[in-house]
Amino acid sequence: MKRVVKKHDERKNELLDVAQNLFYQNGYENTSVANIINAVGIAKGTFYHYFQSKTDLLDQIIERQVQKIDQEIDKVLDEIEENAIVELNNIFQNIGQYKLENKDVMLLMVRVLYSEKNIILKTKMFDSRRKMVTPKIAKVIKRGIKEGLFNTGNPDYIAIMLWELGNFIGDEFADMLIRNELNKKNMNRFLEMCHTYERTIEKILGTPKNSINVFDEEVIKNFFN
Repeated sequence: MKRVVKKHDERKNELLDVAQNLFYQNGYENTSVANIINAVGIAKGTFYHYFQSKTDLLDQIIERQVQKIDQEIDKVLDEIEENAIVELNNIFQNIGQYKLENKDVMLLMVRVLYSEKNIILKTKMFDSRRKMVTPKIAKVIKRGIKEGLFNTGNPDYIAIMLWELGNFIGDEFADMLIRNELNKKNMNRFLEMCHTYERTIEKILGTPKNSINVFDEEVIKNFFN
């Protein structure tokens, strides 16, 4: 059989896609490098040409998802919005919609990243996302201050604080997922937590009550279902 030669990026993306599917189907720990190269039909040396290890492969899968989320934010920022409040809401809602459309990958990432074995990887990924996203949130906050819609302090620090508060909610969801407790009772508790987060953002930014709607209830319910 003639060996199929593919371009560098094409082969790398194929490896990422196949590994991503195998991680979801079998679990990260139960998927070996041999499983991946057999599914793709390449030699072990070819795999290590692209990735240093299975952990490096997972790191790049996660990084690819982070970049796609970043693109979703840029999509909102490139559009002409009515004002900064609408823009801020749309950023978070677009991220939520993207996560829903890639639900299987997102749930895989949560299960893997919140494993005790992957604390360093989780920290690295969260730090990467924070550095990528918070400057863009700060930009929207600066616009809101200029428009007279936000009454708050240093936009750069506020953006980081909003991000960290959001991470707390993410941690709560991850804990429910890992414990297999995505039930109706916890869904209602989680929704209440999200609404509290929105009201807290309003107080931090000095905006009217119920003006911040960064969570889509239908997206959340879909994850719990």
